[in-house]
Amino acid sequence: MLLEPPAALTPVLTALQRAGAEVLVVGGTPRDALLGMAAHDWDLEIHGLSEARLGECLMPFGAHRVGGRCAVWVVAGAEMALPQAQGGRIDPHLPWEIAAQRRDFSVNALVWDWRTQRLLDHFGGVDDLHARRLRVVSADSFGEDPLRVFRAARLAGQLGFSIEARTAALCRQLAPRLQQVPGERLRKEWEALLLRGQHLIRAWDSLALTGAVTRFPELHALQAVPQRPDAHPEGDVWIHTGRVLAAAGQLRSGDRSRDIILMLSALLHDLGKASTTRRDPQGRWRAFGHERARTAAESFLGRYFPGTHLSRQILPVIRWHGAPYALYRDGAGRAAYAHLALQVPDLSLLLDVAVADARGAGREHPPAIDTARRLWQEMNAWPRLPKPLLKGPDLMALGLTPGPQLGKALALAHELQVVGAYRDRERLMAELRRRLPELSLRGDRVYGPRSRSPNG
Repeated sequence: MLLEPPAALTPVLTALQRAGAEVLVVGGTPRDALLGMAAHDWDLEIHGLSEARLGECLMPFGAHRVGGRCAVWVVAGAEMALPQAQGGRIDPHLPWEIAAQRRDFSVNALVWDWRTQRLLDHFGGVDDLHARRLRVVSADSFGEDPLRVFRAARLAGQLGFSIEARTAALCRQLAPRLQQVPGERLRKEWEALLLRGQHLIRAWDSLALTGAVTRFPELHALQAVPQRPDAHPEGDVWIHTGRVLAAAGQLRSGDRSRDIILMLSALLHDLGKASTTRRDPQGRWRAFGHERARTAAESFLGRYFPGTHLSRQILPVIRWHGAPYALYRDGAGRAAYAHLALQVPDLSLLLDVAVADARGAGREHPPAIDTARRLWQEMNAWPRLPKPLLKGPDLMALGLTPGPQLGKALALAHELQVVGAYRDRERLMAELRRRLPELSLRGDRVYGPRSRSPNG
């Protein structure tokens, strides 16, 4: 095994060694190197230097200190810390195998000695790597950080490992303490699970196995929510959501900002079924209106992914994720597809979630997706709507005054632009002038009476 640090980190390591430090690479980097995976993070444990001396050595390299009592320095893309004894007490001269006892899992307690260029394994981490399992290092120290319960599920999905039975039982005991973990720390774990997970069904199942799901009531509520067997042979809403996540994972593009919207939309797309699932007059389980039940999704996003940027992208996708199939089933015309396009900021994301939803139910209907994409391309609306050709001043020149009617006229102008694929302002203005009398007759239009998902 050979660990090559980032080029910017090499002079830092050289300076630390000259100062008499023992530099150990810890965390996931040795693990991933043994698995043949690229390192995402470089975590270093520095032995043999006092806190003050370590700070002096790192100062010329522009390092900055984060954290409080347990100091961590960030430099050249790496995090460096001094070894900690039981209870978090810093001890620069602590033997590495004692420091490693505070690691979470044996595969994360592997250590690479930078000076001797050899792997140190005191807890059977290599054997667990070969067995592809997660096993706690120490039951006593594992409970120091309840977030490790979630991390077990996240790593199971990232690495494709199983969780050893004793470790799973320990996680379930610790799970109630997840309530103590700040939302920001949970957000980072969710991001890692959703963006880097390669075995997402295993991650999803592990959230239940470890008890971590109890921290997220909106997700926990999906367990045992029934679905029609003919539409969902895979099982209940919980099972379906795990499969949709896995399908969405296959559609990630590598663009982090896009992928997080895709994966959160897949995660939350059916939360409304927990509150809307009922038997219909024929005794079949149905979830009419679940796409419009957005309270649970808003609650989850508000706690872990706050801010309007994500919610403005995700909530419309959740609301309309079944519409592409419904429009195709109903033989809808261009106007209906145009009106749907006006509801969603990114149509490519909508279609990806629709595809993942169908694959999660064990079926797919490419003609529905292809038809939507083709029509939106013809309307110049793919993958995002064109900017409105007409603005408020243009319509005020027609005699409209600021207020609700002007807003309706602007919405009508944009709809006409999309439906007719207009690129010329004068032609669009002429068509709008002809259609303005309709505004007094029409109310707010929302496509929806027949927008039930084929899988609902």
